[in-house]
Amino acid sequence: MSSRVDVRVDLHGLEARLGEGALSEKQAAFAERVAFETRDYVPVESGTLQGSEPVSSDYEGGTVEWNTPYAAIVEGMPESSIRKTINPNARAHWPQAAKSERLGAWQDFARKLMEG
Repeated sequence: MSSRVDVRVDLHGLEARLGEGALSEKQAAFAERVAFETRDYVPVESGTLQGSEPVSSDYEGGTVEWNTPYAAIVEGMPESSIRKTINPNARAHWPQAAKSERLGAWQDFARKLMEG
């Protein structure tokens, strides 16, 4: 089981202007930023769940994924069951928490990537 965040930006119109390679780099940069900032919310006990993301994700493809046998179980737990001893920012629904709190910054980052 896994918990997955799909980071999709419609870049179709920009491919002709910037080239596919440049767009892949921008997609990867955006997904890496989302992954990095979302890790702040991942529950941590042994570190396996948090550590599964860099191995399971495909940044150039726009996929950020936590892939452990229990990722979906942890994500479905009530918030009161999440231990915050190691990570005081941990949330049961960590992808949604990150999106809720950081979406505006991610949108700004995406705009800057497309401008530069």
